Amino acid sequence: MNKKSGLAISVGIIALLTNSVVIATGNGWWEGYRPYIGLDAQMRRMDFKGGFGDNLLRHNAPQGNLYAGIKLNDCVGVEAGYEATETRSREATLTTGEVAAGMPVASAFSPIDFKSKVKVQGPHLDLVGFYSFGENVPVQLLGSVGVSFFKGTVERRTVQFSNPPIASTMNRTLSEHKAVLRLMGGLQYLWGCNLGARATIGLVKTSKLVIFSNDGLPGIFVPEIKPKDSTVYGLGVFWIF
Repeated sequence: MNKKSGLAISVGIIALLTNSVVIATGNGWWEGYRPYIGLDAQMRRMDFKGGFGDNLLRHNAPQGNLYAGIKLNDCVGVEAGYEATETRSREATLTTGEVAAGMPVASAFSPIDFKSKVKVQGPHLDLVGFYSFGENVPVQLLGSVGVSFFKGTVERRTVQFSNPPIASTMNRTLSEHKAVLRLMGGLQYLWGCNLGARATIGLVKTSKLVIFSNDGLPGIFVPEIKPKDSTVYGLGVFWIF
């Protein structure tokens, strides 16, 4: 699944939900079901295993989450969306014995300078639960369990190596798709109109997403990036119909 197909799947799910609402409302049996759409601004914290990206890549990235959902009743809903991090780059200098994407730096290439960037993106699908504190209380607890269909992409460029420095233009592209568990909890507030706001914190099992080289370059060594689980903090607005 590439970026365009992942986005197309997410947009298709959102369009299907919206179309179902229109059709069902016309048929009259949709009363009591409430669709909603929203946008979250988020910050993802994703660390990496030692020697497999921790010394090459940034560990924080802002991201956006565009979603649509349907509240089936006051307590349960389903939600689908698409999230993508900003591409973050980092320059790093490694020396003999340090490990770059799974391979120790040899003395003949030390020190070696890398410029690397990472991006994580993909659609998600969730079952959402809501808890109200009272009939006239505008605050609700919410929690969800679902799956993210992630694509992780890393680009690593060798800038120069050895002493004295020798310029290099070696580029490696690493990518992988993976379906991973996604958990989220938070609070949401609904004003007198249909506009609401929510604050969330989530845990995503990105430790299952091993990003490896598939660029076809020759050599017996295949670079690997191994993320740990992500923590995602979000703040956003939604409109419920």
